[in-house]
Amino acid sequence: METATDIIYFVSSLIGGLIVVLFSILGYFLKVLHGDIKFAVSESGKNKGRIELVEQQLTSDVKRIEQTTQLELRNLAENVNKLSISVEKLVEFQINK
Repeated sequence: METATDIIYFVSSLIGGLIVVLFSILGYFLKVLHGDIKFAVSESGKNKGRIELVEQQLTSDVKRIEQTTQLELRNLAENVNKLSISVEKLVEFQINK
């Protein structure tokens, strides 16, 4: 009878050891998973900040381009006006000649 008890004790110890090993493996993978999630959340926050910075730069660039375009259009309008006056004077000169 002692042999059966010894076998039961050995098997239960073996099963207990396996359970401890399985929990250790599960704990290790949960620790790795937690670290990966923490890193991903951190990188996500950094990327959000970068995206916001790029959006601000894009908005600033668009405004600057709009202002430059408006200035160039004004200059072009002034030059066209001067050219129109010069052509008008040339036509009058040709008519009077």
